[in-house]
Amino acid sequence: MNRLILLLSIFFLLPGFVAGEGKTFTIDGYVKELTEGEMLVISNRIDRVDTLGRGKIENGKFRIQGELSEPCVALLKVGGYDGGFVFLLDTDAPYEVELWQSGKNSIKGGKLQSELNAYQEIVGKANVEMGKLREEMNKAEAQKHFKTVGELKKKIEKVKEKAQKDLGVIVERNKDNLFAAYIQTAGMGRMDLAALKRCYEQLSEKARQTEPAKILAARITTLENVNVNAVAPDFTLQTPGGESVAMYSVKGKLKIIDFWASWCGPCRQENPNMVKLYNEYKDKGLAVISVSLDERKNKWEEAIEKDGLTWLHLSDLKGWQSDVVKKYNIDAVPTIFVLDENNRIIAKNLRGEKLKAFVSERLK
Repeated sequence: MNRLILLLSIFFLLPGFVAGEGKTFTIDGYVKELTEGEMLVISNRIDRVDTLGRGKIENGKFRIQGELSEPCVALLKVGGYDGGFVFLLDTDAPYEVELWQSGKNSIKGGKLQSELNAYQEIVGKANVEMGKLREEMNKAEAQKHFKTVGELKKKIEKVKEKAQKDLGVIVERNKDNLFAAYIQTAGMGRMDLAALKRCYEQLSEKARQTEPAKILAARITTLENVNVNAVAPDFTLQTPGGESVAMYSVKGKLKIIDFWASWCGPCRQENPNMVKLYNEYKDKGLAVISVSLDERKNKWEEAIEKDGLTWLHLSDLKGWQSDVVKKYNIDAVPTIFVLDENNRIIAKNLRGEKLKAFVSERLK
């Protein structure tokens, strides 16, 4: 890993409101570039996002008060705007906040947030120091001073090792609380199933009771349900004509589920290959189900007709908010699953010639 990065982005869904669940927290803040608006505090749960509190922005200042049953990872955001500032919220001390549109922030308050600030400071200093050393190393490399390059590489490794050691101390003293769970699960959206399992195994039993760990466990379960060798979960969606069709009702020796959308360039580019494949093997037991992430029916139907897609098409026109998208853990399109006649997943994300070779081998 070339940089020591504290990942501060967590995916937040549409929030609901929650109140009356515990002790009171208070956040006093100042947003330099905003004179009015509304500031929200939201927190991600396994199946929802809770709004923990809100406050008006007046002349750049705001106050938010709410109730909290236990410490949580929270997002402080301006109403109507994307993004925000992740922090660790507790009720053990008042919070003082300064925010800038550039992303710069100062969030103080509570033991957990203090530990997060200390962690970030170590990361920031190490990244700056390593950045300077890399600049020197690049100059030395350009001048072919290879001995100097080697020495600078060693210095970079020492900076990295020291930072990792210092970060490890902070994580160790917080190994049973929300802090460790948050740090160790940050960035899990980019981890594969094996990495997620390793991450979960590293958490202490107490840390596994926190919300980030529960979200991690839920993600592992979701991925296991759509992993190769798992039986694909059933779903029921509608055809363009409005007929409801269950995936399990579609029979075939081999079944392809193709998640796509009319607005997806790579999907449209792949469609001619799928057309050829379907025409060649449909009489030998190949079934294709295209599940669209479109939200506009006319665009969906136009793409089906224009690309000459003559197999079964299903959608609920909810886009990324569709239940089947969550059930199959779809984070990009196109995404392809290949199922056997018992709906067991036997391959994922094969395309073009690789998909053709796979189908050809099984439908000789």
